[in-house]
Amino acid sequence: MKRTLTFALLGFFLLAACQSAATTTPPASTSTAAPSPKPTAIPSPSPAPTAAPTATLVPAPRTFTEEFDATLPNWASFQVNNTGLDQQIQNGYLVFILTAPNDWVYSLYTRQDYKDVRVDARADNRSKEPAALGIVCRYSETDGWYEFNIYTDQTYMLLYGQGLKDGMARYVPLYRGQSEKIRVGGEANEIGLLCQGNILTPYINGVQMRKWEEQKFGLTNGKIGVSASAFENLPIVAGFDWVKVSEP
Repeated sequence: MKRTLTFALLGFFLLAACQSAATTTPPASTSTAAPSPKPTAIPSPSPAPTAAPTATLVPAPRTFTEEFDATLPNWASFQVNNTGLDQQIQNGYLVFILTAPNDWVYSLYTRQDYKDVRVDARADNRSKEPAALGIVCRYSETDGWYEFNIYTDQTYMLLYGQGLKDGMARYVPLYRGQSEKIRVGGEANEIGLLCQGNILTPYINGVQMRKWEEQKFGLTNGKIGVSASAFENLPIVAGFDWVKVSEP
């Protein structure tokens, strides 16, 4: 009986000791670990908008040599008497075809105005009929222009021209001369006109002709150009190989 009681007490103390030892160990956590935050993508900076390029207008030259190899956006043509302008670019030539008597045609460089200027050109009368080839300086729609012409009879003329209503024009001769330097028979001629102050100086095939002091009309500024004219024998075909513009 004592042995049984002793074993019973011993079992009781062992059970109590085991329970006391079990409670000293902290319980394992049952909470779920918080997930690591995902990295946030940083947006790339948007490029600043680029302004559209602005077209830059190239200024038209003041001094140049026009060789008539393409279209002529800087030139404008007109005809006295309104008989129908026939102008063409042919193989590097500016060609005028005149089919009416007493017909005058002009082509002007419209992008610049000049005070003192020299204009030279190489031109030919392909029809070999009586006609005139010329150069213009100080052209103005309202005030008129100065013009230098050579003719197939080896004469030349400085004149003043002015546009009138209905496509007509009036011409006032300033000086008329004669020169064997003018080539005839369809040969090309190089002609030039220097407009400086009130002095007009013509050139024929590299030779200076008589200067003219102009005191009546007093043109001081304007455009430059070339001209061709027909008289009685038709048609007239005039070709300009090149035009050179320089400033003294």
